[in-house]
Order: sequence, then structure tokens, then C-alpha cells
Amino acid sequence: MHLFYKQTLSLLDTELNRIQKALERLPEELVWKKVRGSTNSIGNLCLHLAGNEYQNVVSGIGQKPFIRERSAEFLAEGSFCSTELLEKLTQVREQTREQLQRLSADDFQRVVHIIYPPGAGIESYTKTIMEILYHTTSHYSYHTGQIVYMTRILQEGDERLLKWNH
Repeated sequence: MHLFYKQTLSLLDTELNRIQKALERLPEELVWKKVRGSTNSIGNLCLHLAGNEYQNVVSGIGQKPFIRERSAEFLAEGSFCSTELLEKLTQVREQTREQLQRLSADDFQRVVHIIYPPGAGIESYTKTIMEILYHTTSHYSYHTGQIVYMTRILQEGDERLLKWNH
């Protein structure tokens, strides 16, 4: 496997480990707590990350069937326990791993179309595989940061989730 794909998986796996730590710290009811009505819960963000990674890598790059309902990711309220959320994220990651293992350096510039259905609230787009993987990784990191921060606020104690003091 090309170093870029290995590094992409390594970064995504690091973020998934952080999410796992966050989910293990909170009681189930706090996983679905919204700080304000217009915000997302940790559960919503987990569903969103699984959906986004599946759509971009497994479906888009890997050309597997499109099965995402993006709006449902944000409307869910307590639909899954922490274990089920982690299973969803892990199952998508294993499918991502399979897709990336099939790619070569020649695939970096291959163009992929990411299609959203009408009314999804986001525009379809066309990017190279390298751009899609970069976007997916940064998107995953962004939302993982939100999950870690929300966990820090919602957890009972003042224990740090990560090794850093911020």
C-alpha cells in the first residue's frame, strides 16, 4: 500500500481511537445530549462521520452502493447506544481499509463523482481521490475535536481525554 494511503488510515484510526475513548467516558444519555437545540450531539456526529466516510471512500472511491441518509444522521436522538455507534464507525473503517488497499499511486489523480440526492442540503462534487481522502481525513478530525471537547465538558470529572492540557 502506498505511504499516502497508509498515513490516511493511520490518521483516521487515531481519530477513531479518540472517539472510542470519548464514548467510553460518558453515560448513554450524555452521548445524545445537545447543548442547545440547534447543535449536534456526540451521537449525531458519530453517525455523520460514519455516513461521510462511507459515502466518500466506500461508495465514491470504491463504487459500492450509495446507502446514506444524511439528514437522518442529524435527526437521530438516542437511536443507538455507544457500542453500536462505535461498531458503525469501525465497520465503515474496515471497508475504507479494504478500498485503500486496492489503490495505487496511479489512482491519486483519478476523478471521482460524489453524488448527493436532491434535497440533501449539500451539493454533489467531483474531486480526485487524493482530494477526497484529504477532505475526508480533515473532516473526520474536525468532528473528532468537537466530540473530544464535548466529552470534556459533559463528563462527570475533570479528567483529560487526551494527553494534552488543552
